Amino acid sequence: MLANLSETDRKKVLLYSALIVAVVGAWSVFGPYGVLKYYEVSRELNQVLAQNEQLRESNTALKQEVNKLKKDPVYLEEVARRQFGLIKKNEVLYEFPEKKKRHE
Repeated sequence: MLANLSETDRKKVLLYSALIVAVVGAWSVFGPYGVLKYYEVSRELNQVLAQNEQLRESNTALKQEVNKLKKDPVYLEEVARRQFGLIKKNEVLYEFPEKKKRHE
């Protein structure tokens, strides 16, 4: 097919072909669905999956905490004392100020 064309026409066809290949190549790398966008979306997906796993672990820990609070009266008492400063009837709570460290 190229053999029937003149030398200048052959150069034009090759130049246009190379230009088309370059444009298509650039589009496949830098375009909205190109390789760079693929890597960016892939990285975001990995971050979201990691965050999802962390949230899943946190959710499991919170469920265990709720179950312990519902079913374990000793643990419930411990939390009530620690977080809310509750005491039993006829109990006295002594609070001592923390000693300040000396700077030498």
